[in-house]
Amino acid sequence: MSRNRGFTLLEVVVALAIMGIGVATALSIFSGSLKNLRRIDLAHRAMSHAENVMNEILTDESIREPREFSGDLDEDFNYTASVSFWEEPTEGLALDITESPAYVLGVKVEIHFKNDRNGKLYRAVCLKTVSRQSPQDYMTAPNEAIRRLFGGGNP
Repeated sequence: MSRNRGFTLLEVVVALAIMGIGVATALSIFSGSLKNLRRIDLAHRAMSHAENVMNEILTDESIREPREFSGDLDEDFNYTASVSFWEEPTEGLALDITESPAYVLGVKVEIHFKNDRNGKLYRAVCLKTVSRQSPQDYMTAPNEAIRRLFGGGNP
């Protein structure tokens, strides 16, 4: 009697099961990587939005007092921003200045994910220095500012 060459049904089933487990594992890893890429992209976009909103507030010279802002940025994000007078963290760090030519505002920007049920957000905090003079005062008299800066005599 001669034996037929080939695989038994049991060997074929075991081989297919091992291959199936390998393919399922590879697809799972690939799917997880795609989810991580999407998450990283959303985080990068949120940080970029926070930076843009912060820059808008810091460069807007009309913002000289506490305010609140909010709005939609795109289909994935909205923001809230608050500007408030900055409080010194401790009494021991206080500078002994009788009349400062400027004051400090605290700026906080929060970027909210619209489609996140956990309330995920990115927060950026910064300080803004504001001159006590109105922008028109120091823009209309540059000669006076130069004279005061360099100690020139009376014009």
